[in-house]
Amino acid sequence: MPRRNFLLTLAYDGSGFSGWQRLPDPERTVQKEVETALSLILGEKVEVVGAGRTDSGVHAEGQAVGFHSRTPLSCSELVAALCAKLPADISCLACREVDPRFHARYRAKSKTYRYRLHVASSADPAARATSLHVDEPFDREAVAAAARLFEGEHNFRAFTNAPKSTATRARIDSARIVSSGDFVDLYFSAPGFLYNQVRIMVGTLVAVGKGKLSLKALAELLESGTRAQAPAMAGAFGLSLVGVKY
Repeated sequence: MPRRNFLLTLAYDGSGFSGWQRLPDPERTVQKEVETALSLILGEKVEVVGAGRTDSGVHAEGQAVGFHSRTPLSCSELVAALCAKLPADISCLACREVDPRFHARYRAKSKTYRYRLHVASSADPAARATSLHVDEPFDREAVAAAARLFEGEHNFRAFTNAPKSTATRARIDSARIVSSGDFVDLYFSAPGFLYNQVRIMVGTLVAVGKGKLSLKALAELLESGTRAQAPAMAGAFGLSLVGVKY
């Protein structure tokens, strides 16, 4: 059987994981759980590559994952077998066979993350695992205007916790908000993101919405490249990788 290349789409609740990337025992990671399940199903050691390395506590609704195998199983059979083997907090949504040279990370053209805010006078216990509660008042129009300042190519040094040696000039293709009742979703799309970038941008947008940071101050912060002047980053629990485009 020739060696085949597969691309999976996974969803997971990141609450019980120490992130995507495989870590030594006893750390529980998404990559480790997926590799264990595939190895049992296929009877061979399998290593998978994710399009993005989500941090501890971050969720996914459309993580793309690639792996190679000589299995005769069809994609539909792989999905069914994975759903039977994976733990309850991971699900395989889809599978397709791709070109042998296809790489889940390097071929990705765009990734979209969503951060969910629960904007209300009282917290909702049912939403606490997947959203950040923000008290009213909250200026949604100011947040939408502030998000647009992130679009385009900038030096995002002030919005990352990456080492100082890291190149921090990057491009954001889209930064927008979608409101639905008490929930405000912040969407960010880009070819890639710096370490903690989305969560720091969210913390900054929350400060704008609460009137603690003006649009002018945000523009100056973006130009300054000074991380110490930016607000604290938002928690991981409200963040989800919603999709990857190739």
